[in-house]
Amino acid sequence: MATFVTRSQWGARAPRDVSTSITPGQGGVVVHHVDAVKVAEPSHADCAAQVRGIQAFHMDSNGWSDIAYSHLACVHGYLFQGRGENVRTAAQGTAQGNDDWYAVCALTGGTTVDYDVITAGLVDAVRYGINRLRVSGGAAAAIAGHRDHHSTDCPGALYGRVINGELNPGGGPLPYPGVSFRQPPATVHASVATWQYRMNSAHGFSLTVDGQYGPGSDAACRSLQSRRALSVDGVVGPATWGATFA
Repeated sequence: MATFVTRSQWGARAPRDVSTSITPGQGGVVVHHVDAVKVAEPSHADCAAQVRGIQAFHMDSNGWSDIAYSHLACVHGYLFQGRGENVRTAAQGTAQGNDDWYAVCALTGGTTVDYDVITAGLVDAVRYGINRLRVSGGAAAAIAGHRDHHSTDCPGALYGRVINGELNPGGGPLPYPGVSFRQPPATVHASVATWQYRMNSAHGFSLTVDGQYGPGSDAACRSLQSRRALSVDGVVGPATWGATFA
């Protein structure tokens, strides 16, 4: 299991304000990375300073009350306490995202062709962070990438590991988020974007990845259900979600 590093151990500044107005049972956990350039520290001795630097940037440059993330994970297998459980984040880029979702940030970065090494320790630390947020913070089962909430490439090369379920603490395919997608009216949820991306990448569809379950998503769902001999009702429930991510 990853080693947990408390705020006092990494030298965190006190937050200016703490908001407990969060409903993570309606969302889940979002995975982030730091930047579009490689940032992983070769030596773990430098990771605490890196986290302090992120907190300083968020508080002094962005004007936020604290570091944006719930927790941060390094490639050496350590999980740094951020805002922690039951505290609203500032990481997702949307008000609803911050209301309903926690955030775990990997201390990595880069492009699709030049990314920091994703170590077993990093994967373990991210899983540990997600599990803490579920067990102690009431997070729903859903795991999404930052890109599912906001126009960004974040979390870079880690997004494929979100989709294939590798970052799920329980292992196996990406867990059903607990929300059935249907329309009309169109279900709007970050996990819809995760599903749309998987439908395109694994099943050959060309959906707009926008997090809105409209007529195009409904038609694609019915097509997949027919292929998999499922009930063709256009609703992404547990069985259709499982078939999508199998």
